[in-house]
Amino acid sequence: MHHPRRFLLLLFVLAAASACINVPEVEPTPNEPEADAGSTPDAGEEELPPPTLRTTFPAGGSTQVDTDTQLVLTFSSAVDTNSLRLDVAPHVAMGPIEWSNQGTTAVTRPSTALAQNTAYTVTVEAKDRTGQSLTGTRSFTFTTTGPAPDTTPPTILNTTPGQAAIGVPRDPVIEVLFSEPMDRTSVQNAFAITSPAGQNSGSFNWNEADTVMTYALPSIVTYGTTITWQLSTLAKDKSGNTLQEAGHSEFRIVRQASMTMPIIYSVSGSISTSDTPDFHYRSYATYVLERIGDNSANQSSRLFFGFKLDALPSELIQINRSTIKWWLSTQLGQPFEQLGPLLLEPVDVGEYLPQSNVEDTESPVLTAAYNAQPRALGLTLTAANIGTPGQFDVTSYVTQDWASRVERNYRSQFRLRFTRETNSDRNTDELRSSSSTYPTLAELEVVYEYP
Repeated sequence: MHHPRRFLLLLFVLAAASACINVPEVEPTPNEPEADAGSTPDAGEEELPPPTLRTTFPAGGSTQVDTDTQLVLTFSSAVDTNSLRLDVAPHVAMGPIEWSNQGTTAVTRPSTALAQNTAYTVTVEAKDRTGQSLTGTRSFTFTTTGPAPDTTPPTILNTTPGQAAIGVPRDPVIEVLFSEPMDRTSVQNAFAITSPAGQNSGSFNWNEADTVMTYALPSIVTYGTTITWQLSTLAKDKSGNTLQEAGHSEFRIVRQASMTMPIIYSVSGSISTSDTPDFHYRSYATYVLERIGDNSANQSSRLFFGFKLDALPSELIQINRSTIKWWLSTQLGQPFEQLGPLLLEPVDVGEYLPQSNVEDTESPVLTAAYNAQPRALGLTLTAANIGTPGQFDVTSYVTQDWASRVERNYRSQFRLRFTRETNSDRNTDELRSSSSTYPTLAELEVVYEYP
């Protein structure tokens, strides 16, 4: 006998203090969850990874840095403010530290002006609020400006997207971080998109310090396009020194594909009521004849669709569209007039719906599935939505199923029912799908983005 399944500030600070100066990543931490400031993991909860020094200002490798510069440190997760220690060599006494962004951004300034034409190395020590020490790159070096003529050629410290990056959004913004303030006109004239053609009419933007240039492409890029750009040595700094080495990079725009998942018959089909209260049965274990509505005995039927999402690629970035296609064979009576509109609801009915004839003993699994609470507000369908096949947009539901795919064992399940169980008129008002008319009951098409 089957048993029922249990139902289960870096940018803010810089805008105020440095007029939106962008800084590079010291150590990339892709797909890292945001820390909940002020909380520590409870027993049994997954521990967050150790904190890292994500970005700094000045950026490591910067030259011609003002002698009255501030230091801005951004961490990957909230830091115990009492644990932060800064070692500056040559030694510099630092002023008080201000915190923002829920303990992830620290801002401080030297107590006195830095020396001119001097290289400074900053080493950072800190712990997060669970006691984990800072890991990864923990130091960076910058050189201050001075009265001597600037003869140091500028360099490129960082570019975004990175070289050979994949899965980049279709509206990318190219960002180039320089080691010192640059002459805007010369840099823009030296920059070009070399592939594909027609992408050089975009827009440039700079931070106030003239150390970060961004370029926005003029139009949305086709899926899977490889973007190649270059920056020649005609680019100059404020003193007229040309770029030490030409810059170039390429990256690939996100790709799009579609996949059709067949229906899983072991968890799909009609479940009907009987003359016995709280007794439900399923006539067929495979697709033969499925129905929704009520019959001449005032017995109501609901239709279930089950699909598996495990064929989708694990590196899937985003689901753009999900569509259920349902093949309806015939209509008996006037179900929409007599029973109201159809509801398509996301449900969780487990891994298996057993066959159970009216004469069999009660099946709690079928009863639980029939009465399952929707996991979200369903879609209301009218006769106008029913075609051959009927097509229903279930993108939001499938997106949530994919986000919770491990917990849901890669299942996406739905139920179709009329808003009224029966009108008790002893007339059959049903929608029926027959394998003799259409060999497929339903399928799920998913259009998605991947790197």
